This record gives sequence, structure tokens and C-alpha cells, in this order.
Amino acid sequence: MTTNRFAASALKLFLIGVLAIFTSGAGLFASENDELATDKTIKNTKPWANIDGFRSAKFGMKMEEVKQAIVKDFGISDSKIDTISHPTEQTQSLGVSIDQLLPTSGKSRVVYVFGYKSKRLMQVNILMGHPVDTNIIPQQVVDSGNLLGIHFFKKQYQKDGLVAHARLNDGSVLIFRGKDQKGRMALLRLSNPQPNEKKDGDLKISLTLSYIENPEQPDAFQLKEDDF
Repeated sequence: MTTNRFAASALKLFLIGVLAIFTSGAGLFASENDELATDKTIKNTKPWANIDGFRSAKFGMKMEEVKQAIVKDFGISDSKIDTISHPTEQTQSLGVSIDQLLPTSGKSRVVYVFGYKSKRLMQVNILMGHPVDTNIIPQQVVDSGNLLGIHFFKKQYQKDGLVAHARLNDGSVLIFRGKDQKGRMALLRLSNPQPNEKKDGDLKISLTLSYIENPEQPDAFQLKEDDF
């Protein structure tokens, strides 16, 4: 029981950390990465992407509406939907665990983030690999990332900020980042922390997919310049 509680606490801390990165850290990927990583071969002859949420949960929905969308999409009852509060950004989120979103994904965690002021859905984060599924092997996570990358490359996105397969300074890989015509963003990132020992089996790879309504100005609490 103690081990289960510890694992649950660790996962909760990880989820809060991910929320912080992807709600207030939209500028995480600097322009120098864009210049190095933009795939010039992506043609603009494809249909435009429409990034409006995840499945039945659409940006702008209230929390109760998103709960209904979760029931519709996954058949998960209200009692199995977790509520997460971010301590600094003052946002509220709903989190659900899914056994298999993709054939190779293993267990996944879907987190629906609501704006600090609007109280409406502004972002969805989908987490795969460690620590959501501690039994998954690295190749499964990589395969899921490749599958999603292929899916996103079928659509057209704004040239500004379009990135494909960029290796970042922390060793992670930005598989894809793109904005639709309304500036809403899809961001797919593969994190590949090095193992303590030189064994591939010790790699704890994670994959994060985020759909973001307003990456430039996320609705999260921030101190004003003259507050203190």
C-alpha cells in the first residue's frame, strides 16, 4: 500500500511538472531550433489542420462538458476522473488513465487543462511511456511517436514555428510542432533520459502530445511586473 501511494504521488508530481512546462512554457523551443529543424520538404498542398481539442472535448468547453465528452469518448465515469490543481498557475485539470490509445502505446494519461480566468478548456496533454506505464519498453514509445508524427505530417500548418524532428539541448526530440490557421498548436515531444547504467532496458522514455489553444498567451496566473 505504501509503495502504491508513493507511485501515485510521484505520478502526480510528474503531471504537475508537465502542466507547468506546456501551459506557461510555450516559448521553450527557441527560434534557433526552428531554423535548424524546420523540414523544408513539407509541402503546402495538403489540407489544413484543424486543432480544436481532443476527440469530443473541444477548446472553450466548461468542465462539466468535458466530463461528458470523456464519458462519450472512453466510457469513463465521473468517479474515475481525477481533478488536478496547479499550485502556481492556478489552473484546474481533469485527468484520466487510458489502457491503450494506440496499438503500441501501453497505458496513457490524458489531462484536460482549464484556463485560470476563463475556466474553459484551453489545452490537452496526452502522456505515454514513463512514468505513466512503468512496464513499457522504449521501442513501444518510439513507435507511438513515429505513428503520431506521420499522422500530423499529413496536414498543412503555418510556416511560422513549424518544426519537424528537432533534437533539443536536453536530449529530447521535438518530433513535431505546428499551428493551424487560427494559431492553435499541436506539439509532440519525445523525452529520452539517459539510464544510470549503460543498458537500453533502463531507458525511461516518455512521449508527450499537447494540443494548445493559445500557445502565445496561455490563460494561467502570472504575477504582473509591478506587483512586487
